[in-house]
Amino acid sequence: MKRMASVVLFLILAASAFLGILDFAHKQAAIKAERQNPSDYVTVYTDIPPGALELLNPVFFEESGIKLNVVYLSTDQLASETSKPDVAPCDIFISSQDSLNKLKENNRLQIFASARTDTALNLFKDEECYWTGIWVDPVIFAVNKDYSLKHPAFQFNWPEVLTIKSVRLSVTDFIAASMAEDLLMCMTEHFGIEETMWYLTEAQKHIVQYGKYLSTPSRMAAMGKCDIGISGFNEAVRTQKENMPLEIVFPEDGSPWYLYGAGISKDAQYPERGQLFLNWLLDSPQYKNLMEKNNFYYIYVNDLAMNGDNRGTTLNFWNLQKKYYDEGKKDLLNQWGEKIRFGGKESD
Repeated sequence: MKRMASVVLFLILAASAFLGILDFAHKQAAIKAERQNPSDYVTVYTDIPPGALELLNPVFFEESGIKLNVVYLSTDQLASETSKPDVAPCDIFISSQDSLNKLKENNRLQIFASARTDTALNLFKDEECYWTGIWVDPVIFAVNKDYSLKHPAFQFNWPEVLTIKSVRLSVTDFIAASMAEDLLMCMTEHFGIEETMWYLTEAQKHIVQYGKYLSTPSRMAAMGKCDIGISGFNEAVRTQKENMPLEIVFPEDGSPWYLYGAGISKDAQYPERGQLFLNWLLDSPQYKNLMEKNNFYYIYVNDLAMNGDNRGTTLNFWNLQKKYYDEGKKDLLNQWGEKIRFGGKESD
């Protein structure tokens, strides 16, 4: 009798487990089917790191009645015209300025202008209205607080920071990330090739470490392992939020910048939904607070008013066209790597 009870109990548990798995499979299939049917979605193709756009889904849905279908792709996949059969067609691309320019060149974007896009600075949008910038990540100086207190008269400009050998400096390796590579391109456009390479040759003499990650320079400065880190604003604020002793200083002679933006797909099934989402990104104050609560700290193109830093310096952006071609970027990186990074001193 006991054996029979055990068998019955086992069958009940097995049946329950099977029904649970079956129910889960049905739910997953329903979710997949729903995502493949874009009738209630705006489909976003993006190569930005996962996390930020999911935060916006409930807020955007509450205001618009439309959900976000976020499709994450690599930068190379984003540039490819081949879509996966189980993925809904793109309504709106969200990516870096460089990727958006390539999408425009490949005739994959359509012109879109509105009252919202019109208020973005010309510096941060395509002159023919194929894409509009959303978030700007300026390059700033992340300064160790003790160093700042001991050097109140220090002039935080690019020539001083890059050439004064007593300053222990950290910067992300230019080949480590697209934003770091972009910094080299920005400097070259702003200063010219010869002057940039001279500055970087001088900087090489007092760089204590090239970071492998964008967060490295600001964290090294906060820990006292360098005096000044050349960092993106977003990473520097993240370091500050960890209660680490770091001061963010805006360069007196202006900042390079990295731009994320959006463009409406030429093949969009629901272009009006992509347009609605783009306008919302340019105007909604709710999502800015939500992103900051989740450690995304960008400057918004339609909200550029900022207080100065602790030294009273305001944030000014370099006037850049940022039309960098792959071959030119490759040549500059090779020149820097061969003559400076691995030619100036032994590698880290």
